[in-house]
Amino acid sequence: MTSEETQPCCKIVRVADDYDISEIDAKLIERRDHGDSLRDLATYLNKQILSESLNTGTREVVGDADSIYNVLRGDDVNRSRQVELRSKLDRNGIDVEAVERDFVSHQTVRNHLHDCKAIDTGRKSTVDVDDAQKTIEWAQARSEGVIEQTIERLRNAGNVSDTPAEITLSVRVGCSACGRTYRIGEFLEQRGCDCQTDAK
Repeated sequence: MTSEETQPCCKIVRVADDYDISEIDAKLIERRDHGDSLRDLATYLNKQILSESLNTGTREVVGDADSIYNVLRGDDVNRSRQVELRSKLDRNGIDVEAVERDFVSHQTVRNHLHDCKAIDTGRKSTVDVDDAQKTIEWAQARSEGVIEQTIERLRNAGNVSDTPAEITLSVRVGCSACGRTYRIGEFLEQRGCDCQTDAK
């Protein structure tokens, strides 16, 4: 078997094809541009791989790809819980060991982006306010989406009332020096807390 080290670009292309994950390069690049680290990108792809694998099971496995992945790969997860989950996946026709062999490392992602896509994977040493605002807005929208999907699953399971719900996530920044709090947009717009200006 060829190692990741000898063919750093091939594994991501292969697993994306094997698991029918479309436009993986565009997705990785977009997420990187929005602040994901190489480790975040590797985790994202691995969860996509796991999600597609769950779809091949003989019966529906309780739990989504995120929660299952966190149990399988979490360092602080009880060993017996991992063994129980692996056994359950195996009973449902999912070859966990084969899936895990297809998981990628952050180094594989770096090599793929750098060697195959000619993308500089180094991080800029500074970030401006506009870039930060875009990253925060993306993270907020992503969090709202996760919450909305979770509520929808609860609604489908009959655990919450079947009424329309609108998710709004409010982010505030607190100053540990004076105790004031700000909406994130306000904090960025005025470049920090007023107390720093008042002290001058």
